Amino acid sequence: MRIGGIRVAQPRGVKLDAEIAHQDFDLAALSGLLSRHRRLVGLLALTGAVIAGALAFAARPYYRAEVVVSDVRDRSFGNSSSLASELGGLASLAGVNMTPGALAAQEAAAVLESHHLADEFIKRNDLIPLLLRNTSKPPTLWLASKKFKETVLTIRKDQRKGVTAVSVVWTDAATAARWANGYVALANELIRGRALDESTRNIAYLNDQIANSTSVELRKVMYTLIETETKNLMIAKGRTEYAFEIVDPAIPPELKAGPHRLLNSLVGLLLGFGLGTGIAYVMERIRGRPRRTTGAVQVT
Repeated sequence: MRIGGIRVAQPRGVKLDAEIAHQDFDLAALSGLLSRHRRLVGLLALTGAVIAGALAFAARPYYRAEVVVSDVRDRSFGNSSSLASELGGLASLAGVNMTPGALAAQEAAAVLESHHLADEFIKRNDLIPLLLRNTSKPPTLWLASKKFKETVLTIRKDQRKGVTAVSVVWTDAATAARWANGYVALANELIRGRALDESTRNIAYLNDQIANSTSVELRKVMYTLIETETKNLMIAKGRTEYAFEIVDPAIPPELKAGPHRLLNSLVGLLLGFGLGTGIAYVMERIRGRPRRTTGAVQVT
């Protein structure tokens, strides 16, 4: 602030009082604006609430079914890491599975979230027409899988409890529960089938190497590997829940997950209120309504 060409520092308290007065003036101006156009603002707010509520009532209800699973820890016997070190590079060459349990669980979790699993589930259940019935684009597996993973399927990992929740949202409660359970069952089936093929191939390869090997020590290690792979093969054949054990299966929910009609009405009310306030402000600017001034004095 300058007085007579001399710059004088404005006290901090004066500046703060000016800001508070400006805020009070803005609130007073907004209150006056709403008071002058209360009919318009109220009508638009009520209209927004009615439209949002009507859309919520007209929309089909949807349900969420959830299945909770945990990783199966004991999918193999024996100490594979010590066998791998004993056999050396031959285990890698043979493709023998020496994957530790933690890494195997990570691979199973990757399969559960993979596009391949979603594609296979959609194809087996013929869901393309059902998922893409309201789209104008040509129905393709890629589009159906994208919509399924974005709007229908949700996979949530609880690190603290060590479980995974697979939930499905659909307009029919029984269908949502059946899909949730079926999705986990298909994941177990694919991982189990891969383990069966891998163990069978490993056993065949090791038997062939034993027939062509003359080293007693090497043949001994190979027999031990065959024993381990045979036990793994037995587990894969006898256990349907091979990678994921179902802790809590999905059941058809009785309460719908949405739409939330009251919440939609409140959102519509707020949107209508904001629209009405904006229109009222524009109307006053167009009319050129003078702003109120408080204590302004013009000195000539």
